[in-house]
Amino acid sequence: MSTTRKPQDNADTAAEAVRKFNHATLPTPRSRSGSLHYPGQAYSSVAAFKRMAQYLPQSFAQTSGFLTRLHLEGTLTADYGLVADHVSAATTALAEASRCADMLADALNRAHSALAPLGYSGDIED
Repeated sequence: MSTTRKPQDNADTAAEAVRKFNHATLPTPRSRSGSLHYPGQAYSSVAAFKRMAQYLPQSFAQTSGFLTRLHLEGTLTADYGLVADHVSAATTALAEASRCADMLADALNRAHSALAPLGYSGDIED
């Protein structure tokens, strides 16, 4: 029997992956760059972060559309305040997050391009 992951589980996995990257690349007494050893690793990592940033606007738009649809169907409630105010605040913030993700993707694209010609000339670790 196959199970389908819930959307929030996928988002949590992405967040956890970034946390693990941060932990793995912390400088240690043995390594000034954690588990990053070669420019190609930075190049590949930045490429992955760029892809993630490029996917975020669609995720935010679909989440916003979902909330709007539920609101229009009249199937949302709120613990306090007006449902419309909460939906409006959430969709406005998600639109802003989408614009920020576009800027992040653009900056990561520039970083990725800048990393492309770099190589390593030191001793190779095993």
